[in-house]
Amino acid sequence: MKDPAQFFKALSDTTRLQIIALLMWEKELCVCDIEHVLDLSQSKASRHLRYLLNSGILTDKRKNVWIYYSIDKDLPVSERKFLDLFSKTTKSKEWANLKLKLEDWVKGKLDADHCNIKGEV
Repeated sequence: MKDPAQFFKALSDTTRLQIIALLMWEKELCVCDIEHVLDLSQSKASRHLRYLLNSGILTDKRKNVWIYYSIDKDLPVSERKFLDLFSKTTKSKEWANLKLKLEDWVKGKLDADHCNIKGEV
């Protein structure tokens, strides 16, 4: 673990924990997916994603005009195990509802232009 304090500080926010859970369940999501599922503005979603990215927990990659985020595959084993454990303990009704909302959103995506639903380009 490079900096345990930075790792846990990055996870000390409910929204960032929700983003981590979404990415543990779905593996890769674009900003618009996270905005929709968590009902966040683009700026708020991007701020939290940037924090997680700068903490070394996430990686990003560009596909056309969208940026997709995922858990960094090079995350140290101890941190990966912690995130795996976290994602397996999200069994409360609140987390179950979040997972259902994600599954419904992913099923309902129309095509590669799904991010344009809100008029975003």
